[in-house]
Amino acid sequence: MQKLSYRLIIFFVIFIPFYTLAQTDEIKISLEEAVIRAEENNREIKKSKARVNIAKANYQQSHSLFLPGINLSHTAVRTNDPLASFGFKLKQEVVTTADFNPVLLNDPGSMENFQTQIKLEQPLLNFDGIYERKAAKLDFQAISLESERTTEYIKFEVKKVYKQLQVAQEAILVFEKAKSTADAYLKQSLDFFKEDLIKEADVLAAKVRALEIENQLNQTRNQRKGAADYLIFLLGLESNSTIIATDNFEIPAFGIKVSDQKINNDRSDILAYKKGVAAKEQMLKSAKNAFLPRVNAFGAYEWNDKEFLGTKANNYMIGASLSWDLFKGYKNIGKIKRAKAELQLQKLDFDDYLEQNNLKVKEAKRSLVLSIQKIETGKLAKDQSEEALRIRSDRFEQGLEKMTDLIQSESLSSIKNLEYLNSILNYYTAKYYLEFLLEKELH
Repeated sequence: MQKLSYRLIIFFVIFIPFYTLAQTDEIKISLEEAVIRAEENNREIKKSKARVNIAKANYQQSHSLFLPGINLSHTAVRTNDPLASFGFKLKQEVVTTADFNPVLLNDPGSMENFQTQIKLEQPLLNFDGIYERKAAKLDFQAISLESERTTEYIKFEVKKVYKQLQVAQEAILVFEKAKSTADAYLKQSLDFFKEDLIKEADVLAAKVRALEIENQLNQTRNQRKGAADYLIFLLGLESNSTIIATDNFEIPAFGIKVSDQKINNDRSDILAYKKGVAAKEQMLKSAKNAFLPRVNAFGAYEWNDKEFLGTKANNYMIGASLSWDLFKGYKNIGKIKRAKAELQLQKLDFDDYLEQNNLKVKEAKRSLVLSIQKIETGKLAKDQSEEALRIRSDRFEQGLEKMTDLIQSESLSSIKNLEYLNSILNYYTAKYYLEFLLEKELH
């Protein structure tokens, strides 16, 4: 009995963890829920938000252009330097007549000074910094808009992959039905062969078709698993999860006026480009204003004592400074030329980007129109192939059709069913892509 108990303990210790790891979470999810989860958990979206926070922090640093800088320090010094020693005595307010003795002036001995100081610096006029601040703000706004565009792209990917998952699930049903039919044909062919009603070649054809269907079914299951894994990745879920699309697989309704759709100039990435151009313009102004003088105010209050953190003697200083870089070895002129070139490059990039997106919108509209046509012709082909299969099946039962012709008709019906499903997938992919390009839903 004791040995049995030990064996049970060993079994639970060794095998239960592996059983737990092997378990997978099955998640049933709708398209709407998938989009919401992606917005909350997708890593690309989180990274884009982190970049926004970085840009925001860079912009917040520019507050120093208007806000004062305050510094608190405490310095301890011990010296026998004659000039410093006399200066520290003055700061500590301990100078006496005896300190003017030339012997003491030349050789004062060691002297300690503890200085506590609070210092304030207040920028007043920094023209180049003002434009740099404006550029930093525009960069922050541009990166925020790029983050919105990243979210739109992830939503597009989620919608596309969700439809791929749905189509794969429907394709599995098609192949399972085809497998059932192929197995029935194979059984029927074996029965007919035993009764010498068909040839062995017909039996072999039925076997080959059954194997083909089995391979296609396995391949489709693998495609479904691939789509599910990618959707799990987009949603930021655990990799050992299993996901199932719960939305009904609907045949699309064609009420969209594709010809009316034009590029949206208020799209987040286009607005981001505009902000980028504006930021380069501000940097050019900043470079030009570097030739102007800068005015800053400053103030300091300090305590000096021979004791640590002492406050026996105190003094203050306030003032203002004007600095003007008249010539910095061609550095400022070079910065202006560079800023001009960067602005020109940004404008050219923006023009190219707009033109490329106009072409993408036109191509997406053509793809959407073509996918609608393929659905219509695909449905007709599917219905006709199914009707042909029904007729051949009835004629085969009456001995009027060959097994090979029946198998060929069944194969054609399966192909047309798959083509029809793919045409629906192509339609939704084209529709979602056009919505992504226009950044608005099409109804």
